[in-house]
Amino acid sequence: MSQSSVKHKTRPLPLYIRSGPSSSFSFILLYTALLAVFLLSACGSGQPSQPTPTPTLTVTPTFPPTPTATPQPLGSEENPFVIGLVSQGGEDLILPAAEEMARQIGVLGGTNVESRIYPTYLELLSEMSSGNVHVAWFTPLTYLYASQRGIAEVALLTNHFGVYEYGTQFLANVESGFQPYFDPISGLNSAGAETALQQFAGMRPCWTEPASASGYILPAGLLTLQEVDTLPAVLTQTHNAVVRALYIKGICDFGATFAISGDPRTASAVQQDLPDVMNRIFIVWRTDAVIPNLNISFLAGMSESDRLILTNAFLDLARTQEGKDLMSQAQYPFYQIDDLKVIGDETYDPLREVIEALDIDPITLIGR
Repeated sequence: MSQSSVKHKTRPLPLYIRSGPSSSFSFILLYTALLAVFLLSACGSGQPSQPTPTPTLTVTPTFPPTPTATPQPLGSEENPFVIGLVSQGGEDLILPAAEEMARQIGVLGGTNVESRIYPTYLELLSEMSSGNVHVAWFTPLTYLYASQRGIAEVALLTNHFGVYEYGTQFLANVESGFQPYFDPISGLNSAGAETALQQFAGMRPCWTEPASASGYILPAGLLTLQEVDTLPAVLTQTHNAVVRALYIKGICDFGATFAISGDPRTASAVQQDLPDVMNRIFIVWRTDAVIPNLNISFLAGMSESDRLILTNAFLDLARTQEGKDLMSQAQYPFYQIDDLKVIGDETYDPLREVIEALDIDPITLIGR
C-alpha cells in the first residue's frame, strides 16, 4: 500500500496528557479567565451579599368559645314581670300593698311578678323605655307622652267613684247673661259646642292651672277648636276657687271645672261658705266623659300571649273586694279603684286633639 493512500486519523490529546511549556501556559490562561469572570460578577451587583432570611412560623393561639347565657323567658323566676308604680314620699305606705298585689297577679296568671316603686314618672318612664318595667300605672296625660314616644300601650282603665272617664263643665253666674245649653235634669246638652261656646268670645275665663286636663286643657282646647278667642285667663289653681270667683263676680266671666265624676259646687267646703251656690252658679254647657282615669299600660311590643296573661290576671283580681282594695292601696295618694275594663288607645283621641290644638308638648304634662 502506497503511503499516499493511507489516511491517519489523529485526536488531540487531553490537556493533562499534553506536555511542554505551551500546555502549562494554556492552563494558566484558562484559570485566570475563570477567576476574572467570577470577580466581575460579584462586583457588578453593586450590593453586598445579604443572607437569606429564615422564615418564622407564627402560631395564633385558639381559645374555646365563651358560652353565652340563654335568656330566661319573661315571667320566669329569674326574669319576672315588673309592675312599676310612682310614689312621691309614700313608698313605705304603699309597699306592702304593691308587693301583695304583684304576688296575687302572679298567682292568678300562673307566672312570676314583682313590683317596683319609683319616686317620679320620669324615672318610671326611663326604666320602661329600657325594658326593665313591663306594666305601669299611668295618669291620662302621662300616658299620652308614653304613647307618643312608643314606650307603652294602654290595656286597662280604672273605674274611680263609679265612672271610667270624666269631663268638663263650663260655669257662669246667673247674672252673667249667658244662655244655658245644658239641662241639669236630663243631664244632656241642647246644642253642640259650635253653638254653646260662641257666646264666650271676647270674655275672660277662669281656669285652674295649665296642666289640668279638666280645668284648662279640655275647655281651652275646645274653644280653640271652635275658633273662640277670649281675654287672658285668670288662674285660680283649684276647681273650688273657680266656683268662688264666679260667685263673687268681677274676676272672670265664665269658668270650667271637672264634671261627671263629681261637681265642685257640691263640695262641703263650698257649700258651707256659699249655701246658695247651686242657684247662683249654673252649667252653661258640659262635655262628654272624655278624660280617662288612671290606667294600666303594658310595655310596647309585649307579646299578645303575655298581654293576655296579665290582662286576665288583673281582671280576676278586680272581681274581689280584696283585690280592689289592694290596687287602691298600692297608689299614692290613695286612689279608689272600683273596677277595671279593657280599652284601646283610641280612647285618648279626644285629649290628643285638644292638646294638639293648644300646641302643648306632652312632655310638660308628665305626672298629670
